[in-house]
Amino acid sequence: MVVRTKFQEMIGTKYPIIQAGMGPYSTTELSLYAARAGAVGLISTIGMGVGLSAATPDSASKVFGKGSPDVLISNAIMKVWDGLKDFPDAVFGVNIPVSYEFVAVAKRLMRGIVNTIEEHPEIKQKLKVIVTSAGDPLPWAIDAKAKGAKRPAKYQPKTFHDDITWCHVVPAVVHAKRAEKADVDIIIASGHEGGAHIAWDPVHSMVLLPAVIKAVNKPVVAAGGYCDGRSLAAAIAMGAIGIQMGTRFIATKESEFQDIWKKAIVERDERGTLVGRGLFGPMRFLRNAQSIKVVEETLKSIPEVFLGKPMESTSEIMKLEMEGMAALFDGDVDNSIILGGEVTGRIDSIPTIKDLVEGIMSEAEEIIKKLPEKVIAKTIKAS
Repeated sequence: MVVRTKFQEMIGTKYPIIQAGMGPYSTTELSLYAARAGAVGLISTIGMGVGLSAATPDSASKVFGKGSPDVLISNAIMKVWDGLKDFPDAVFGVNIPVSYEFVAVAKRLMRGIVNTIEEHPEIKQKLKVIVTSAGDPLPWAIDAKAKGAKRPAKYQPKTFHDDITWCHVVPAVVHAKRAEKADVDIIIASGHEGGAHIAWDPVHSMVLLPAVIKAVNKPVVAAGGYCDGRSLAAAIAMGAIGIQMGTRFIATKESEFQDIWKKAIVERDERGTLVGRGLFGPMRFLRNAQSIKVVEETLKSIPEVFLGKPMESTSEIMKLEMEGMAALFDGDVDNSIILGGEVTGRIDSIPTIKDLVEGIMSEAEEIIKKLPEKVIAKTIKAS
């Protein structure tokens, strides 16, 4: 038995799994190995905005180097493409946040993707997915005017190619409907338990996923709290066509994330995360001395935070996060900013990406196969 959903039909991967885009550090190497393993590997781009976005810490330049976003994304695409030449069925993509803090960088990244594809059309054989997140998808639609919205002239008139699958990440039904209006191909419903950037309103996956599936006429991928075959089977049972995982992919042997980050994920239990105002909106961190300081600073804005009202970042929060992200390079785990989801409490190993993905699929297939045995049918005899 092989689990196949509309996901594989639309994107062409072996498995219905997306490795999430995660910043501000690189996932270029991670995306390569995820694609080789049969999932969709996503290149992260937050770290490509040094000097152009307050959402990007200066320390990210140690990973990506210096250069304009369009050049940096082109280099990353070419690196992944080159590493996948011997893997005919491998598929990868790019994650681009489109929040107001990042919009200037996003435009240059989009331009870089389009230019790279036009210069190297063979890349379209494997570059199949664009995932936008953290902002309004409508201005990025290919033909927004035809969908009832006026597109600002500042946006690129040629954002996506017809043969690229456009996914957008949403934290609520209202945002899912906005994505449907933009005519995205796939909606990714991301629950509040996810790591890093989340929404102000705490709507978790068990509520969010079925609500979004019911509200829109688009295929939906589940994100936020997914890490294994059990959660993949649950997502499919609720109507999703696949899952997107971030935190689980960090704790793998091939990911570029620091060893202290991977170890911290394995060591935390399900209560080991905190939510505070980050450089990039509300964010979920692993609990340590530095994240506690960020949350303490965030709580100075009570009651707005607990009423779901957006809160602007403060100079002190920016300082704490910049210091915390820089501390990762020094191996200072207590004073680092380490991002991760609640699912850290269900992660207890650091496998290879291939073993992780194949293990997830084997477990999901076994659970789905045995589901009929778990349902007790009662025959009612006619009187």
